[in-house]
Amino acid sequence: MDRPTNVTVRADLTQYAFGLMQDVKEAMEIIQMLSPVVPTGGTSGLYNEFDGTQAFKEYAEAQIRRAIGGQATEIGLLSSTANYNVHPNGLRIKIDEFERKQAAEGNMVLLEQSKTRTLTINSVVSQLAHIITKTRAAVSATAGAGAWNEANVDPIAELNAAIKAVWLATGVVPNKCAIDFGAWCVMSGNKNILERMPGADIAAVNPGRIKSMLVNPDIDIRIVKTAGLTGGGLGNAAATKRGSLQGSAFVFYNSDMATPYDPSFCKTFSPSGTLFTDVYTYREEPHFDWYENNWESDTQIVSASLCKRIDVTGASS
Repeated sequence: MDRPTNVTVRADLTQYAFGLMQDVKEAMEIIQMLSPVVPTGGTSGLYNEFDGTQAFKEYAEAQIRRAIGGQATEIGLLSSTANYNVHPNGLRIKIDEFERKQAAEGNMVLLEQSKTRTLTINSVVSQLAHIITKTRAAVSATAGAGAWNEANVDPIAELNAAIKAVWLATGVVPNKCAIDFGAWCVMSGNKNILERMPGADIAAVNPGRIKSMLVNPDIDIRIVKTAGLTGGGLGNAAATKRGSLQGSAFVFYNSDMATPYDPSFCKTFSPSGTLFTDVYTYREEPHFDWYENNWESDTQIVSASLCKRIDVTGASS
């Protein structure tokens, strides 16, 4: 269907949607952690692709010294590049004419805000699901790891092995660790974890204590509690709720200030530095008013070598 001509940007609902970002703060933080937004100012271009040891070597050997009388060193693309091509995304929700009639006088604002809330939350969760799908497709689970429900397996040793493996392959130390809530439930009950704690009989396991045990004690650990519906979709009796990371733990490196040039595991390229900006409305006669959220992005795996994945046994059951 062609886009209608009666589209209006609703400033009041856009402002309301921005306010709702506090309600989805955790999901937004996970989106930025897994795939930081790179503002590009345009819809297509090149980025450095770190697909092998040579690319990391080239990047590390960039020279900053300028010869007297000479030009400054150019920040440029490496020999290995790839294209980003931003595409449009959008979700919409409608208010039926009958819903308007059902709304008590003076409650139209609440009805519109309710629809905007649903629209905003679903837009954020859908973007997160898209990023996780690309992440899982790009990085296979580490063989022989993840049996954290067994007494003779030490999750700290496996996470440290993952950190070291990334460093050996790339020369970059992972700075992020995302753990699915189901995996965290298994990990926090592992006897080897508990035995590492001072006063193990009363110790509480938390991310701060876990990071102090890792070979990179500065790593940012997040427990991903956002849930996703899997196994058949809404309304399907076989569908179940489980963590967005589907029982996995990811160790990876992403820059906190990503650009098209730096090595990061995954990036989301967008003309703007923010997603989920404007809320649009338009009329579809004879029965509907549509409310729509649009954003533009292209999520790319820049270097699969910068990530390790551990699928944790028992995390989803």
